[in-house]
Amino acid sequence: MRKEVKSLVIVILKDYPSIDKKLKSRKFELMHPLHKRDENVGGGRAINRPWTYYDDMLITIDQDRYMHRLKREKEAIDLALQDAGDCTQKIIKECYFNPNHKTIKNLVATGDIWCSTTKAYKLRDQFIVDVAKKLDLDVF
Repeated sequence: MRKEVKSLVIVILKDYPSIDKKLKSRKFELMHPLHKRDENVGGGRAINRPWTYYDDMLITIDQDRYMHRLKREKEAIDLALQDAGDCTQKIIKECYFNPNHKTIKNLVATGDIWCSTTKAYKLRDQFIVDVAKKLDLDVF
């Protein structure tokens, strides 16, 4: 696996717990844009112009690349977690989703997961490959 792809997927995994918050924040930004008020007093505003605020807002939300990217990342991680085993899920959640990150060696030493250190690293790497493939990243 290419090193840059692996590091990108790890960054996405660490960002996973805050994706819902970022989606909500981005949607709010798109629904409430900051427009400066026109100081052109007495002119410039058409009376019979159609008011298309809601249409424009929906089109903007549907075409926003940042929101689509976040949704794709969330779906890819959710699908990979569903396909993964219990040991893999525990490794990913403890190493990347918790604010107090644990290492794989620490998880094995404390008995939180029931596999060897080598097997745990292989499970983690396989999960990263699965997420990368679901995101259509060039793995090899």
